[in-house]
Amino acid sequence: MSNQGNDGELQAVDLDLEWVYLMMSAKKAGLKVDEIRQFLSQKTLQVM
Repeated sequence: MSNQGNDGELQAVDLDLEWVYLMMSAKKAGLKVDEIRQFLSQKTLQVM
């Protein structure tokens, strides 16, 4: 039996890694983490 999980789990991990990369890139660009979180929260609420 594989311990890789199903495709949905793998996609979620890929997505998590993408968000980590984006957050690190934004931080390197000089954005504060709180500003990034607020922006993402607002976008998430708009999508819902």
